[in-house]
Amino acid sequence: MEERASIWRFWADNANLGLATVVAGLFNTLFSLILAHALGPKDYGWVAALNSLVSLFLLPLPVIGLAAIRWGKPAAGRSGLVVATWALGGGIFLLAAALSPVLGRGLELPSSLITLFSLSVLFNFGYVLYIGYLERARRYRLVGVMVVLSSVLGVAAVALAVTAGRAHPIFWLGALQAAGLAVLLWLARRSADTLPPVPPSRISSRILATTLGVGTLQSLWGLADSLWAKANLHAHAAGIYTGLVTVGQAVPFVVSSLATVMLTAVLEEPARRRYFLARTLVAALALDGIFLSILALMPKTIVRLALGSAFLPMTPLIQHYGDAMAALALVSVLATYGVAVGAYGAMIGAALGTGFWIVSLGYAHAMASLVSRTLESMVLTLGLTGMGLLVDQKGRR
Repeated sequence: MEERASIWRFWADNANLGLATVVAGLFNTLFSLILAHALGPKDYGWVAALNSLVSLFLLPLPVIGLAAIRWGKPAAGRSGLVVATWALGGGIFLLAAALSPVLGRGLELPSSLITLFSLSVLFNFGYVLYIGYLERARRYRLVGVMVVLSSVLGVAAVALAVTAGRAHPIFWLGALQAAGLAVLLWLARRSADTLPPVPPSRISSRILATTLGVGTLQSLWGLADSLWAKANLHAHAAGIYTGLVTVGQAVPFVVSSLATVMLTAVLEEPARRRYFLARTLVAALALDGIFLSILALMPKTIVRLALGSAFLPMTPLIQHYGDAMAALALVSVLATYGVAVGAYGAMIGAALGTGFWIVSLGYAHAMASLVSRTLESMVLTLGLTGMGLLVDQKGRR
């Protein structure tokens, strides 16, 4: 009975967070659709560049999230992670504001917009910390509500920006996004305050290293090629490529929810870790198959629905980029499992593959070569991560 209850809870958690992630993904697609139709490729590329720059400032964010999940809500007087989170978020925002003139000249963006969009950095850090506490407690129904609310507020922000604020839509988008995150932070903190503290546990160097390493890699996976495209392609082509990333990242976005549920399940019941990993991989493979089938059967329809006809030039590349992101989704599952069990091998394999990807981007000077190098690199990364995990686990038996 205990085993059946454990398995039931695992799939219930997946259903709650998975459904919320899919719904949030639909709203995120609507966000991109409104933005792309209202602004066109050039201004859409501007917004994407600003959001990618913010993502660069948020590089430590997955580390904060994984750490919050890994160790849970601390008892009173043990708030080191909370202090570090707020100090890091505030420090990065101030640094971004100070560097905005230099960054603006380099990326051909107004420094005032860089400062405005960077305001969300501070709120993001706190929000992810408290969501991590909720995930460790496996309050996935509540987390799902927060995930959906986040995407709904994003759509509301872009809708208001391109209608009521249409004279300066990018400015209003930045301001409204920051306001929405402030609301989410308040709600997440209030919810986390109701949780019981997690008893303190010994933090081994293995666990710390894998948490920091995989968290950093997760940040790089989401933004490296977009930033490279913005820096090396002209504005229109960079906007088109960003649209490609928007569509392609759909499957890693959904699979990340499966990986998070697996992580918390393994932390709570380490004896069933292989069961949780195997089922999560099967579910991720099924989602990959559905995603790639849709791209193969109706690529132009997907592009029109998600971004509009102005982005049709990316259609010939969408299948290969989708293949790359399907591989990345599996890498994410294996690397997250590595965090749960402290597997150096998975982290090192993922890091080697990701490093190869970033270096190879330096030799790509067109959209087609960016896509082909991303595909080659992600397949390599998947192989290295899987091999690293196997070697690590055999060595620890």
